[in-house]
Amino acid sequence: MIVRRRQCGFSLLEVLVAFAILSVSLGVLLQVFATGLRNVSLSDDYSQATLYAESILAAMGREAPLSEGVRSGPVNDRLSWRSTVSAYTEGLPDPEKTQVRAYRVSVEVYWPGLVQNRGVTLETLRLAPVDPPEGTPR
Repeated sequence: MIVRRRQCGFSLLEVLVAFAILSVSLGVLLQVFATGLRNVSLSDDYSQATLYAESILAAMGREAPLSEGVRSGPVNDRLSWRSTVSAYTEGLPDPEKTQVRAYRVSVEVYWPGLVQNRGVTLETLRLAPVDPPEGTPR
């Protein structure tokens, strides 16, 4: 009498289905990790740009007198900055009476992105003394 044993194991079709499920799962996990790394890098860029913008904004009016206009320059090999200084007069008294003038100071730090430029913009109001006319004692 010949006894046939029933073979236990996986068929080729079951193995193929298992590999397909595994490859889809790994693809999704890799996509999640790649998106997370991209977001961390972008967050780092925004943090760095904000620190530079705060530093440039703090120097405005302290290192040199405030004057209306636009200035720009590079921060490093990737980041650039642009500042705009304009007179601010909304609801303020006459600068000749108060001897101070208000300026709106805006600093933007930007860098190239894949689709569009990205950047951080900070704004503040600064007061600066009005220069007295020549010949007038201080």
